Amino acid sequence: MKILLVRAFALLAAIVPLHLAEAAPKPPPVFGGWSPGKTFTMRVTDVSSYTNQGGTNVSVPIPKGAPVFTLGQEVTFTIGKKGELTAPGVKLRFVSDGGSANVYLGKAKRSAPPSASVFKSTVTGEPLNVNMDFVVVKVVNRIPSLTWVSYKFNP
Repeated sequence: MKILLVRAFALLAAIVPLHLAEAAPKPPPVFGGWSPGKTFTMRVTDVSSYTNQGGTNVSVPIPKGAPVFTLGQEVTFTIGKKGELTAPGVKLRFVSDGGSANVYLGKAKRSAPPSASVFKSTVTGEPLNVNMDFVVVKVVNRIPSLTWVSYKFNP
């Protein structure tokens, strides 16, 4: 009986400290070196919108389905709760951190998904510039027409 009491006491002594110990706090999520809520502002330095007609690229207005930014416009980007890159009219999910750039993709609607690359300093980790691409498909009389829209942003 004495041995049984000693073993029970030893078992309790081993279990009680584990029960009282608290789990270490969970570190905040980081996506490509940035925490959710990070914001940065860039200026539109290049806009191109074109379609291919007969093997030649022809400039066209930005079609419905792609966000419209104008040359010189300041755009504020935000890193969302799940690492997504957001801006007015844009929400792209975080895909990967390539070291010098973070890659983001959107959902495809009958074509290539919208994408963005945010290039960053390898020293400070701060964003240096952003490239965004959209492909808009329009079908007229069963003939598809593709329009490519590209933006470049710099500080």
